[in-house]
Amino acid sequence: MKSARVVFRGAVPFSPDFDDIYFNTDDPIGQSEYVFNSVFDEFWEKKSEFNVLETGFGAGLNFLCAFKRFKNSDKFLNFVSIEKTPIARDDLAKIYANFSELADVSGELLGTYPPLIRGFHRLNLAPNVTLTLCFGDVDTVLDELSFSADAVFMDGFAPAKNEAMWSERVCGKIANLCAFGASVCTYSASGALKRALQNSGFEVNLLKGYGKKREMLHAKFVGERQARSEIWFSRFDPAATITPRTALVIGGGVAGCVCAFKLREHGLDVTIAEKRSDIALNGSGNHCGILMPLITKPTVNLGHMHMNAFLQAARFYERNLGAEEIEFCGATDYAYEQKTLGRFYEWHEFDADNGVFELKFEDEPYASAFIFSGAKARPRKMCKAASAGIKTLLNCEFTAFETLEGGAVRAHFKDGRSIDVDVLVLAIGSESMELFADYDIRLSSVRGQVTHIKPAVWTPVPFSAKGYVCPPVDGVQVIGATYDRNLFLDEPRSSDDEKNLADVAEFLDGKFAKSERLNLSGEQDLNLTTDQDGDAENLDRLEASSNDINLSKNTDLRAKTVSNPVQARDASNLTVPENSSNIAPKVPQNVRIIGSKVGYRSYSGDRFALIGRLYDENFYKDSYKSLLWTKGKSNPHPKYVPNVYVSTAHGSRGLCTAVLGAELICDLIFDRPLCIEKSLFDELHLARFLVRKLKKGLK
Repeated sequence: MKSARVVFRGAVPFSPDFDDIYFNTDDPIGQSEYVFNSVFDEFWEKKSEFNVLETGFGAGLNFLCAFKRFKNSDKFLNFVSIEKTPIARDDLAKIYANFSELADVSGELLGTYPPLIRGFHRLNLAPNVTLTLCFGDVDTVLDELSFSADAVFMDGFAPAKNEAMWSERVCGKIANLCAFGASVCTYSASGALKRALQNSGFEVNLLKGYGKKREMLHAKFVGERQARSEIWFSRFDPAATITPRTALVIGGGVAGCVCAFKLREHGLDVTIAEKRSDIALNGSGNHCGILMPLITKPTVNLGHMHMNAFLQAARFYERNLGAEEIEFCGATDYAYEQKTLGRFYEWHEFDADNGVFELKFEDEPYASAFIFSGAKARPRKMCKAASAGIKTLLNCEFTAFETLEGGAVRAHFKDGRSIDVDVLVLAIGSESMELFADYDIRLSSVRGQVTHIKPAVWTPVPFSAKGYVCPPVDGVQVIGATYDRNLFLDEPRSSDDEKNLADVAEFLDGKFAKSERLNLSGEQDLNLTTDQDGDAENLDRLEASSNDINLSKNTDLRAKTVSNPVQARDASNLTVPENSSNIAPKVPQNVRIIGSKVGYRSYSGDRFALIGRLYDENFYKDSYKSLLWTKGKSNPHPKYVPNVYVSTAHGSRGLCTAVLGAELICDLIFDRPLCIEKSLFDELHLARFLVRKLKKGLK
């Protein structure tokens, strides 16, 4: 999206589009403290966690003042701010250069400031401070928020300059996000705003304004929040009333380890339970992987969710892990097929300057998207780093749980032991099918085999086409991966290695050093070691061996683009070979396989992950059985299993969505604003498959 046009009049930023200044020219910090941040004095001693909603992030001074106040305190701040035309990072840096008293907090914000792409951006700026920047129109964004605000900062451009932002419609939506007694703070004393707030359930008072302003409004919410439609996806859970101190995470993959990390960061005593002999031995145990988003059409919810997840993951890993675990070298997504190419052209028209990826229509061998914050990841090392210092129980197989009086949860294990905790998180990946067999949740397990080869593709960044290729690490290059739904076969197959090589054949051909040419002939079964430490052994074993890879085809789908892609309106005139399977193969002559690894991942029926509270299946079936005939009528609030949460079905991009899952579970546990749009939260809800059936009158 386009950034705001900012004109500097001396040190004062001015918006020519709204014909207004961004903040008070005399004493902007003083005004922010007086008008807005003084609200914390009202309940500082009464609360430990504060939720703030702001309409109009602007230059971010209100947030920075709040950040400075909370940063070294024992209180938690969750700050949500809406901005339709965000200021570019470079312009923010110019503004902040004039506020030395905010240098420590402004530097933190600039260091993690998101790309200017529509949607929600969760920034964890300190263990006790979160900022959720919502880029979009205020009217639209308010519909996508779901939390109870303790305070509201109304700080857009003056009502006379930006009337829609101060309308009664907007005030009504703000009211529906306020806790009873929540304060609304604003510098404005507009009569129209006063009436709009009063009509929306607020008690409004006129107070002395700051500086040259004679008056300003201050309001308290004394009305009632209106129930949303589709209440069956409500996030609120009256049963979860305890203040959690302990948490148990079942599963030692990326989803479990990242969730454990975040829960510990929030002050909980956390334990991980893993059924295997070590963490990250299943789908999260690959030697190397890629951190990159799924790029769909710009307005598709699945892609919107993945973009949010990718940006959250990149920020989390960069902040908390080192170069041994993840290297932010960028990543490339090739449009090897017509469908992907069409998506790239739609993005070019929708938001080419999105700040997340750069489209290259003349790239070879296909058009591509270069993802700036893409990374070469070491999943197992990442799990080790994220779980460091957290109590981990190995060879500890979870079997069941029960809820106890008072809200605690008791987890049972195969060896007969049990553990009582305040919060239970189920992050068990491909084994979720068995656990949720009695739920109306569409789940499948997918077997994936990656192939380890001696370095053969000299690429500085990981990339994805029909298959994916990672740069070599420790003498091993990973390519993959196969996809076999509900196949359970732990042993690697030579046919899968063949397929993996076939899927990246156009990148293998002639792309490796001559000194590695082996003049291979004949095929032999090398009985390669496939456990976590087998790579070095395989390398030695292969020094005197050879393996001829018989590829059935090479998918050489070089996209033909129009001569001037800037003028292209769609991808209808772009072609790829129709009968690609009949293209004569280009068999790589020199590929040395040094191992394979099999892992299992879980997928849902609609490709969204399953993240959130575990719902009460019987309650849903009984209370919502008439959804087909009661559309638009009131329904009871949903019932969840108290204090049990799920993060699973992350599929092949679990490095991204695992972080989203952990953050979202923390939002639910600690009653914070959601880190994603409410519509996307609904798409991730565990009861979505059941609700779809009930809406059709099925049981």
